[in-house]
Amino acid sequence: MATLVIDTTFGLCTASVVDSNKNCYISNNSLDQKQSESIVKVVKRSLEKSQLDINNIENLIVTNGPGNFTSIRVGVSFALGIAKGISAPLYSLSSLEFLSFFDESTKFSDKKFITLIPSRGNEFFLQVFDNLGKNLSDIKKKEKKEIENSFSPSEFFIVKSVFHKSNFGFKKNYEILEKDFEEVSIILASKIKKKNKKLRELNDINYFSQPAAEKVNNSWYMKKKK
Repeated sequence: MATLVIDTTFGLCTASVVDSNKNCYISNNSLDQKQSESIVKVVKRSLEKSQLDINNIENLIVTNGPGNFTSIRVGVSFALGIAKGISAPLYSLSSLEFLSFFDESTKFSDKKFITLIPSRGNEFFLQVFDNLGKNLSDIKKKEKKEIENSFSPSEFFIVKSVFHKSNFGFKKNYEILEKDFEEVSIILASKIKKKNKKLRELNDINYFSQPAAEKVNNSWYMKKKK
């Protein structure tokens, strides 16, 4: 059996299939393609590479933001549809938590780290973790100058997605580590069995409250209270 991982928050639509032997088969669209129009093809390509059928998927994982409202909706709604269609559990985590997973063999200093995702203009979404990957903060949104004033390079390093080519132009000399989607997918597939606390089971569409999408009013898409 295998795990399907879906992300639409790093600028691309990306899907990976991790099989029982920890082989990872990854596909993504190009930046000029709409995620809503390409997500089916992306998932299908990953399945074809793995030579597995959708019914061989035992678990699904989807990132649920923060980021663009439409992008989050595309990824989470599609993952929910598959999960319900094949009666498989769906787990979600924030994109910032996604970047916080490391292989157990990775050794760090005592430095804490912050995971970063570009937002709009000069702003970033971020979350703080200790050197073992434990959450030390909620998701925050800060300007570049605020980040440099709040986090010293002697105490923190930065983790970002390999999809973001820029090093963000910080004036301070931060150590910046890039995370690869394939690497994290394999780690997450193994974490499901260990019931990692960062992976939360997702059962309905009421997923925008934490973390929130970049939209002032998303009440029309929230699950109505009875």
